[in-house]
Amino acid sequence: MVRKRIKISAAYNDFNKELNRLKSFDRQNQINFQNRSLSKKQLHFLTESIFFNSFREYENFVRDVFLLYTQEKKNSNNDNVKSYLKPKDFEHAEQLIQSSMSIVDWNSPDRIITRSELYLKDGFPVKIPYSSNRTKLSSYRILRNQIAHNSSVSLKNYIKVLRAYYGTNPLTIPSVGEYLLLNSHTNPHNYNLLDFFDTLEDMANRLK
Repeated sequence: MVRKRIKISAAYNDFNKELNRLKSFDRQNQINFQNRSLSKKQLHFLTESIFFNSFREYENFVRDVFLLYTQEKKNSNNDNVKSYLKPKDFEHAEQLIQSSMSIVDWNSPDRIITRSELYLKDGFPVKIPYSSNRTKLSSYRILRNQIAHNSSVSLKNYIKVLRAYYGTNPLTIPSVGEYLLLNSHTNPHNYNLLDFFDTLEDMANRLK
């Protein structure tokens, strides 16, 4: 059952707890692989699962804080938030945003930016964090869709992410799990999954 939030801090704390749990799981998988308790294929599969579950937890966090901001809840800096909606409560806010849509997309940066402009004055405090991380978040969304759908469309977009990483089309297409364990281009001490964790933590800190 989806929780009905009343505090930004509660949504943040729950997300942070789950993300730390998944990060710990990843570290243990790395140890098990080094100890040959996991095969490379198993490691790739588990890495995809960690990424997908982390992404889902982040989507839930964004949904929660966005709906709370439409109720003009203050953020962790105690800033005033101006909403163009006047919902009665958390559930009512979600109903107003959903309207006639069957599903509200909380993983598209472009849609979240547009939604923030529509429902929150100046898009604050959602628009700026999303605008500054739009490219990275869009790439992660592509990885998420490739894991979830593995369709011709998702593969076509995934190849674009690989081309940006390699600088050319790869001779063989790695699984998403394999890609996530490749060395980071931005932090020499990270692999791509750790960059993803860093981005989620940064976004959560800026949105809370």
